[in-house]
Amino acid sequence: MLCAPIGSEPPCGVLYLQRRAQPRPFREEDRALIETVARNLARQADRLLAREALRAAGDATRSIRERLRLDGVVGKSETLAAVLGEVAMVAPLDVSVLLTGDSGTGKSQLAWVIHNNSPRARRPLVEINCATIPESLIESELFGALPGAHSTARTRMEGKVAAAEGGTLFLDEVGELPLGVQAKLLQPLQSRIYYPLGSPRPLRADVRIIAATNSDLSEAVQQRRFREDLFYRLRVMPLRMPTLAERREDIPELARHFATKVASRHGLPHLPLSVNATKALVAAEWPGNVRQLENGIEAGLIRAASRGASQLELAHLFPHPHRGEPSANEEGLTFQEATRRFQAALLRTTLEASDGNVIEAARRLDLARSHVYNLIRVFGLGKKR
Repeated sequence: MLCAPIGSEPPCGVLYLQRRAQPRPFREEDRALIETVARNLARQADRLLAREALRAAGDATRSIRERLRLDGVVGKSETLAAVLGEVAMVAPLDVSVLLTGDSGTGKSQLAWVIHNNSPRARRPLVEINCATIPESLIESELFGALPGAHSTARTRMEGKVAAAEGGTLFLDEVGELPLGVQAKLLQPLQSRIYYPLGSPRPLRADVRIIAATNSDLSEAVQQRRFREDLFYRLRVMPLRMPTLAERREDIPELARHFATKVASRHGLPHLPLSVNATKALVAAEWPGNVRQLENGIEAGLIRAASRGASQLELAHLFPHPHRGEPSANEEGLTFQEATRRFQAALLRTTLEASDGNVIEAARRLDLARSHVYNLIRVFGLGKKR
């Protein structure tokens, strides 16, 4: 009888062979062959299990996707469906929208979805990040300037309001606008006119304004850092983008999407995610939300490609920060990360005690040799003799 585990941590199945016609022991080359077959089966099993989990989860956004243009919007959770339902309601209306939510949740993408599903979709969406432009230049960036209006205005400057004519002006980090500029922003919102810097004559502004912030504007109003009249003008229709923790069921699909995107961008192999890696991503904390997840997938894929891996594993996404002995009591560790660190440390110590002999290490750890080889690859411990 000869058995080999299919997958690891824990195995999802077993490949079982038994001699019946001529009972005799299997040879060493037979064991090597069945281990190779089991490893190949494990990759296929991971894909099938992930696909089945996705199918079982269902798609709460299906009916909305049939009505809206949702380019690049990834996810099927009920939480995301609720947000998209509000988008379907507000997109056709020519009213201002205030997008709130933590940093990295995808407010910019939501602004594009609103614009692309509005009557203004054929006209441009012009984005300006209010936090990145010096206070001395923000007014001319928004409204434009005549020659000589300030030291850098040598020719007539067209502002973002004019560039967005007929379309949408997206004010990201709107809470960072200086108070003086906030007052001037009220004009295009109230009367549809504005004054370029240095101009005595008003221009008409046919734009829809979508603003976004990750700060509490109502608190800023109380502290007199944000104008109350502007706050209510922008907040005609408020929409909150949920955190990644509120839509964890979307993480596997987001991870696959980012892995494909990153591989295409850098010319790297398109690697599937292992079941254990996917589970760890779902369980992990993502304070930076979708943006942090994308960065983590990018770094993990680069590590996996550099090691010639056939799939994206747990160790690629959550690399060990040091070679010292890890402690399960370190603050901030998830259960999965603490377990992974313990396994890596135990395997490293056993290999060193066995002089790099994988067969002896497998015997001491009471593991299949194929499993030990797999763990060596997953934890990036290098080639052992």
